[in-house]
Amino acid sequence: MSDPELSVLIVSYQSRDLLTVCLRSVEDTVTERSFEVLVADNASTDGTAAMLAHEFPQTRLLEMGGNLGFARASNRALREARGRYLLLLNPDTVCLKGSVDSMARYLEANERVGVVAPRLLNTDLSDQGTARAFPTAAAFVFGRRSPFTRFFPNNPWSRQYLLGRTRIGDDPFAVDWVSGACLMLRRDVLERVGALDEAFFMYWEDADWCRRIKQAGYTVVCVPAARVIHHEGSSRRGWPARQVWIFHQSVYRYYRKYHTSGPWNIMRPFVAVALAARALAIIAANSAAGASRHAGPHRLARRG
Repeated sequence: MSDPELSVLIVSYQSRDLLTVCLRSVEDTVTERSFEVLVADNASTDGTAAMLAHEFPQTRLLEMGGNLGFARASNRALREARGRYLLLLNPDTVCLKGSVDSMARYLEANERVGVVAPRLLNTDLSDQGTARAFPTAAAFVFGRRSPFTRFFPNNPWSRQYLLGRTRIGDDPFAVDWVSGACLMLRRDVLERVGALDEAFFMYWEDADWCRRIKQAGYTVVCVPAARVIHHEGSSRRGWPARQVWIFHQSVYRYYRKYHTSGPWNIMRPFVAVALAARALAIIAANSAAGASRHAGPHRLARRG
């Protein structure tokens, strides 16, 4: 049996229902080349393994034995994959018609392109803003989730960082980095650059990977004609404190890796404190919002 041309690699954790829809979309839309699907599961307890065995028996399940994070699970899948084209895909995505095939075609035709990604869409089909310039300190103010960007989405600073939102039409365009929720690379790029940095448990490993790929002389390209819906955050309820903390740890790791030289850089402690304060502020705000939601019905009951 010959190796498949494409390997679709999915990391799952407590996302059985979303994963089911994602896998159906892959089966329904990849038509131009042979493919395999590998699911690296971080010890889900929601029946993911049983669902795969029953509904997708051709899918290869890689059981991680614990919640080991996105990078480690992805790397396990990358080691097991047999395809020339390697697609990282989140379980909370839905591939629209032609999306995966068009990304593979673009890689096939452009040897100096190291990574391709689709236009990631929100559930309302608006652009999710995941084709970006490399993050700097300004991303705290002008990033896609910042209050400034939410209230003033067309300001020039946010547009400069969120490169994809300024593009109209389906012409491919180069960016610095794209979301690991859906990106594709060739095996030769992986062999030259290496896999994801497992020091990142979750978040920012995609920015790091794209940066290393660009440093190796490749380009990173968004192919807007390829469209994938990303139900971002749908596999979790709310924004748990642990995930907020891990996110900011990953930001600091990325900053330390690319924006400081040597362990005694004077800015390191200031950045660490600023990130910790930001994380604690978000955790406190989320906790207060949660308490308000829970208290609401009781207040109404007392008024009644």
